[in-house]
Amino acid sequence: MGTLAGRLRAPGSTALGWLRELEVQGGWRGEVETHQALVKALISEGCAAEAFDLACDGLSMHKADITLEYLRALALDRGGNPRLASQYVAELLQRDLSGSLLIEALSLAGKAEKRKCQQAGDEQSRREAASASAIWYERAYQLTGDYFPGINAAAMSLLAGERSLAEQRARELLTAFAQTESGSDDFWLLATRGEAHLIVGNQSEALRWYRLAVERAADRMGDLGSMLFDLKMLGTQVSIGPEVLGLFNLGRVVAFAGHMVDKPGRVAPRFPAEDRLVARIREAIDEAILGLDARIGYSSVACGSDILFAKAMIARGRETHVVVPFALDDFYGTSVQYGQPNAKAWRADCDFVLANAHVHYATKEAFLNDDALWAFSNTFTQGLAISRASELGTDANALVLLDTNSPSLPGGTVSFVESWGARPVQIVDLASLRDGSQAPVVVAAPSPALPATRRQVKAMLFADVKNFSKLEEGKTDTFFSVFPHEVASLLKTSAATEFQNTWGDGLFLVFDRVKDCADFALRLVERMSTLDFEKVGLPADTTVRVGVHAGPVFSQHDPIISRVNFFGSHVNRAARIEPVTTPGCVFATEQFAGLLAVEGGSEFTTEYMGIKTLPKDFDRCALYRLGRRSQAGAQR
Repeated sequence: MGTLAGRLRAPGSTALGWLRELEVQGGWRGEVETHQALVKALISEGCAAEAFDLACDGLSMHKADITLEYLRALALDRGGNPRLASQYVAELLQRDLSGSLLIEALSLAGKAEKRKCQQAGDEQSRREAASASAIWYERAYQLTGDYFPGINAAAMSLLAGERSLAEQRARELLTAFAQTESGSDDFWLLATRGEAHLIVGNQSEALRWYRLAVERAADRMGDLGSMLFDLKMLGTQVSIGPEVLGLFNLGRVVAFAGHMVDKPGRVAPRFPAEDRLVARIREAIDEAILGLDARIGYSSVACGSDILFAKAMIARGRETHVVVPFALDDFYGTSVQYGQPNAKAWRADCDFVLANAHVHYATKEAFLNDDALWAFSNTFTQGLAISRASELGTDANALVLLDTNSPSLPGGTVSFVESWGARPVQIVDLASLRDGSQAPVVVAAPSPALPATRRQVKAMLFADVKNFSKLEEGKTDTFFSVFPHEVASLLKTSAATEFQNTWGDGLFLVFDRVKDCADFALRLVERMSTLDFEKVGLPADTTVRVGVHAGPVFSQHDPIISRVNFFGSHVNRAARIEPVTTPGCVFATEQFAGLLAVEGGSEFTTEYMGIKTLPKDFDRCALYRLGRRSQAGAQR
């Protein structure tokens, strides 16, 4: 265990890297200390989703481990889900806690209220949440006199309007700090000294201590993001100079796209597999990564520029995500090794990236020569990048290797730039790199015509009524005189659907836009929460559960219902989401959340809920709780 902890602290080492090595070695899952150390490291590195899943995995084997229970709640809070974090902390505080774990649990309860304060939509709600947060932190501080709950009690008291109490706590801490050494490696202690100086109005000393804190925290994106979160909240009540805020350079999240190596038979060379050109492109991409200060990257993993980008990010120790557009074997054939002389090298590079990056699948279904899947993958990749940047409070940029003479084709590099919209984009000019490469001109038969799009990306909703199976036969007619009419009334005031169908209490809807689907899903839950289900013979706690998903589906005229119907594996996946959804909630897939971010659904929120096993062993997938944010910023 000591060896693992030491390796995690070694330069260039990451928790994700060690987790993968341990998975290969096997046999470590019985060691609760290993689970704890890895979860802590993942949280510190900013990998909240992975930390939450690993904590849940550890609790499946170490059910009584309260440290893992605490870390599970902490991962949820860091991932932006204070609602569920609060629930877990409340359960944890029912246990017989003592020592540092009690202090951390009390502080996390305060942290969850702090996030509610930040998300509140009006001044009264902000002050109420700030006051609740201060109470939790003050309780922890009185038990220990520890600096962490102490500074948070001061900050939240300030946000609650108790300035004199806030300054009193800050001065107490500064007096205690004056008796300690200043060379600590504890970056949280250093940040606390800076925060205390801000509360009492000492900008120069605040800058000094925050500078040391940021230096010690180094590349711990999660911890730096948490520090910046606290600073921005404090900035609503005290003056914070630009020098302090300027210390927190979290870099950028980058969504990358670029051309693949030319396929055999291409008439006019665009990206020929020529060593000197590949070297120039590799160098240009690496320079762009440095220029953008790209700390987190998202791309596909096709031969050519995708692989060059992903390998450059991995080599620099940056967080790297790759999206596989469809079934991996099909992807190898269409996009990695299609008869090139150096195809084996590209395949080896692709496998290296897949083994060393976070891997996401836009869909796991077969390609079937359907360009709709390329476009879906592009949008999904962009959505992941935009969502990650929002989570960290940093910027999302696109980086593109582009031959500007290329046409705009579904899922191509030009269409990637077009769908990125007005967000920042940096283009590496492929033509200028190619012109000096002395690449040979290939004269061959024209490329075959592009295949027609067979599938269309749609947003899908499945819903049913909890407790419907308990309905007495004599009450059935009463239920159907109410429920379908409520849904129909709601549909009349919603965006047009592509398809509607019901069976019993079940509802299946198809939308062209994910924003419209999200809006209807939340309105449905809101409407059903107002119904008196007891009047129709169901328990008072009856409500609906709603699952939403987006993906490429087939459509065809259905002779039985005499209209166009939608089908395919993504319809099946959408149907499997609803049974694992918490009643009264809307659960969304990662694909739905990604597309919602690209469409600009700023009025919605998505809270990570973890990896869920779908019914009938259909699959395991990441799910998010869909919510609505008011204009003032409150989440409901």
